[in-house]
Amino acid sequence: MKKASLNDIAIHLGVSKTLVSFVLNGRGKEFRISDDICQKVMDAAKEMNYQPNRIAQGLRTGKTNTIGLIIADIANPFFGKLGREIEKEAALNGYSVIFCSSDENPEKSKQQIAMLQQSQVDGYIISPPMNSEPQIRALSKGRTPFVLIDRYFADIETNYIVVDNFDAAYKATTHLLKLGRKKIANITVNLDLVNMKARTEGYKKALTDNGILVDKNLIKVLPFSHESMDISLAITELVGHKEDLKADAILFSTSKLGLNGIECISALGLKIPDDIAIVSFDNADAYKICVSPVTVVAQPLQEIGKKAVNIILDKINSPNGTPKFQQYTLKTEFIIRKSCGY
Repeated sequence: MKKASLNDIAIHLGVSKTLVSFVLNGRGKEFRISDDICQKVMDAAKEMNYQPNRIAQGLRTGKTNTIGLIIADIANPFFGKLGREIEKEAALNGYSVIFCSSDENPEKSKQQIAMLQQSQVDGYIISPPMNSEPQIRALSKGRTPFVLIDRYFADIETNYIVVDNFDAAYKATTHLLKLGRKKIANITVNLDLVNMKARTEGYKKALTDNGILVDKNLIKVLPFSHESMDISLAITELVGHKEDLKADAILFSTSKLGLNGIECISALGLKIPDDIAIVSFDNADAYKICVSPVTVVAQPLQEIGKKAVNIILDKINSPNGTPKFQQYTLKTEFIIRKSCGY
């Protein structure tokens, strides 16, 4: 169906274009337009498939009712589910979300921020890639509110929402130790990311607190844009020989790593948890239906999404009535399943 314009609706109803504009921008009562006429305009707009021009609307009202969301990797189950929670919370408040995936590329992130600025979004929710500090500093000097999620930069004062990654990894590793696992590996991605670094540090601290020396050979750091071959090589180095396993458990720092890792373990003919125990960050849906359902560190996605959107709305609606910065470090939930032998 062809999209209708304000003029099309006005001609259809026999009223002025200005009247239609006032009604569709929620200003009917302000200009004493009767409820009956307002309803007819709204009904006609719906029937004729009217869709507002967000940019033009923004020029009139100062708001486009859109939020720009830049996440690291839309293909990662964690970011896909988090994006969905943000979209749901935004919709409840009358906002739409423009999705972008930076692929942990700072240049791509820079281009996406520029595009969102041109689209005149009312706020940004960003999972910032490595080396994107200049972009975040530039945003800090602007007037459009933003909040960082999943990670932040310690030397830049911003709004952010993260989880206690150190504590989560510490508890996960300690659980494996209590089950008698002594050769626990950690497969992660680039440790320049503050969240990934904290997870590995939590893993190391749990080992040392339990009298176990940290073996650097059991820590596999893959590039963010890892291919299945990278994971396969890491897994093979750790557990490639059943009669001489270098690791008896693995802590995966992301669900994308975990899902690929489990596939590799199965291909090697090893059984979970008999041969090797598994714990992973993030509660991917696939983990619940594995042959050995996976023990996970579940992040509070709904709470992160709600807080992120609410911070933006607080800043938009009461720029001088909220704290200068809102910063949250949330707790995770440790869900025990069969993959680590309970």
